[in-house]
Amino acid sequence: LNIFGDTEVIVTSVSEEETPNYITPPGVRREELINNNTTIREDERSLALTVNDLRDGDARGVYKNFNVDMRQYENLEMFLHAEPLPGLALNDGQLTAFIRMGNDFTNNFYQIEIPLEVSALSDSSADAVWPVANRLNLPLEFLREVKSTVLGNQALNPLELNMFDGPNNLRVGIKGNPSFGDVRVMMLGIKNASGSSQSGTVWFNEMRLSDLKNQGGWATVGSFDGNIADFANVSASGRISTIGFGGLEQGPNERSREDTKQYDVTTNVNLGQMLPKKWGIKIPFNYSRGEELITPQFDQFYEDLELEDQIRAATTEQAKDSILNVNTSY
Repeated sequence: LNIFGDTEVIVTSVSEEETPNYITPPGVRREELINNNTTIREDERSLALTVNDLRDGDARGVYKNFNVDMRQYENLEMFLHAEPLPGLALNDGQLTAFIRMGNDFTNNFYQIEIPLEVSALSDSSADAVWPVANRLNLPLEFLREVKSTVLGNQALNPLELNMFDGPNNLRVGIKGNPSFGDVRVMMLGIKNASGSSQSGTVWFNEMRLSDLKNQGGWATVGSFDGNIADFANVSASGRISTIGFGGLEQGPNERSREDTKQYDVTTNVNLGQMLPKKWGIKIPFNYSRGEELITPQFDQFYEDLELEDQIRAATTEQAKDSILNVNTSY
């Protein structure tokens, strides 16, 4: 982020009960609590970020530290609203809202930007206050595409912020090796790329993950015990478990994210039975063998890229074998 000058920044919250021109976003309903036969409506709030005299190329934001895994979801969504300060002009596209998320804010992060359509202070309908153009809707699959593009293009420096045009009027960038499977920090902010200083207020509301990936897996176990009189006995067992398998009580983020194949074989043989009985010799022989092969769903280094996609993108058989060997536990 470029931060310079004495731009005034005010961070607060707005709500239907406290802000005169506030309208709840379309489709959002205030929660209701029933207490002693009385229905109490919970207040619904938005984060409000106001900048005064934000210079061209400058940006301001607020951040939060937390941990979230987004890999089991299809989309990242959020409602946005922009309005001018009283007595000042602000045109569409002069301010841009952004999300920066990843392992940190300097070396490993994704950045999502959306130019803002400005609402008038007098607007009173939900669709005017929260225009469709300001409804951020990012398919998380596009983050994978951006990451794969940077990794596969030697002309791009992954240590720099590389920006790409994305779907739904978005601009998406990547720097370093972030993972949306392990988001540790997130920043919401306003950026000015209009060519002159700007002032305005932006509301951020209902950031959410949508369209859960709920594809299940399967597992099976088997065992075998056999013997040949008192000469030999054999015991064998095997287990196969696929990505997505889990118990009924487990949520999607708790289910298996790896393919597992495992077997064990144990034999006991009395080799003395092969000799004349009158010798009275007993030669017990035991042999055991077990193997377990674990193939993860995601690349161990690029944690939000699926291993199958990495192997498919490799250009040589040697590269494919190398990727598979590095990620497979045996």
